[in-house]
Amino acid sequence: MSEVEIYAQLSNSTISTALWAMVFAFLLWVAGRAATVALESNAGIIMKIAVTVFGLVNLWQFNLSGSFFRFNFDSAGHSLAVLKDTGETISARAEQLISNTGATTDVPTISLMPDLIGGLFVLSAAYLIIGRLWVGNK
Repeated sequence: MSEVEIYAQLSNSTISTALWAMVFAFLLWVAGRAATVALESNAGIIMKIAVTVFGLVNLWQFNLSGSFFRFNFDSAGHSLAVLKDTGETISARAEQLISNTGATTDVPTISLMPDLIGGLFVLSAAYLIIGRLWVGNK
């Protein structure tokens, strides 16, 4: 695979991951809105459980899209490192991507653990959707 093909693959995978993330970002908003409506209407336990499950599933999927986003770049860095290892001349841009991702010729693995900023987002979104629903307006 050439450097241009690696960048094309990165572009395609990033676009599809972004579409995935946008869907679940919208559904997180829906979950937050459902929590607000349930809180304002003094919903019963079944409704609170349903909103909680809906919110947690969407939060998990949104976090998963962030994991795929990182994995896309790690995979591109890996592919460029393998290309360089075969003796091909690669651009300075490719060298920088290898350096920034810490890529090696070892196949990258996906991690579902968010980084610090992603973790803060997940925790705050979980509280805004689920915490508020069960704690209320206090």
